[in-house]
Amino acid sequence: MKRIPVELCPVCGYHEFNPFLTCKDFLITHESFSLEKCLRCGFTLTNPQPTLEEIGNYYLSENYISHTGGNQNLFDRLYKKIRLHMLKKKRALIEQNSTGLKILDIGCGTGDFLKEMKENSWTAMGVEPSETARLKAQEKELKIVKHIDEIEGDTFSAITLWHVLEHLHNPNEYLKKIYSLLSSSGKLIIAVPNLESYDANHYKEYWAAYDVPRHLWHFNKTTIKKMIEQYGFELKEIKPLKFDSFYVSWLSEIHIHPNRSKIVSAIFAFCLGVLSNIKAMKNKNYSSLIYIASKCEKKY
Repeated sequence: MKRIPVELCPVCGYHEFNPFLTCKDFLITHESFSLEKCLRCGFTLTNPQPTLEEIGNYYLSENYISHTGGNQNLFDRLYKKIRLHMLKKKRALIEQNSTGLKILDIGCGTGDFLKEMKENSWTAMGVEPSETARLKAQEKELKIVKHIDEIEGDTFSAITLWHVLEHLHNPNEYLKKIYSLLSSSGKLIIAVPNLESYDANHYKEYWAAYDVPRHLWHFNKTTIKKMIEQYGFELKEIKPLKFDSFYVSWLSEIHIHPNRSKIVSAIFAFCLGVLSNIKAMKNKNYSSLIYIASKCEKKY
């Protein structure tokens, strides 16, 4: 499939990159993709990247749970139970940080998070480019659009991107649009994997959160702060997603040992996940991080 090179770093605008890792698409094609680091700011990106027209082919798998809802094997059922618990925790986090009851979820998948919000008195809207996922979300009687540019003349007290920013071909354009859609007292909440976590350093090219080529960008605390500040946002708080170290470690173990029992991989992943979270107690480099930001006076 056709790939296009990234010529400028989306964080600092520099034009030179150094090789970092070579990773495989373990989900579908088993193609190899290069990760590179910006020579100026250190931002890591998949380079070159599939085109916007062809990237959808890399999501066509029943194993991609956020788009399909998953099937009914043991681990999918366990994942769904944990996810239900996490939906309530996400809602509590937003309610602690928001002064209104109107939310936009970008990359809403099959709409489970928005359904949780709607059932608790929120006016909920979502953006989801995948037709399969969008139709499943609409079955839940949710208002879902294909692209953020379809939303005009509206503002939201909370805008969320749960593991979505790393997927966007044009994150800078999205951040500009998000600024215009967020109310003056609203909160932007972004969750992304953290490539400086212990589990990322342990698994290296097998780390499931690199998830090439679906993940186009790979963040740490410094680079995401720089990126959002360009578009008028001020970072207020960083919180951990502690469960992610277990789930990502389990997928990473399967990448390394595809023929091993999934139960055995789960045991190894649990131990590594615990260790990753313990290490992160000192440096705050958890497997995934939630960034809470508000608008500055600077406008776009």
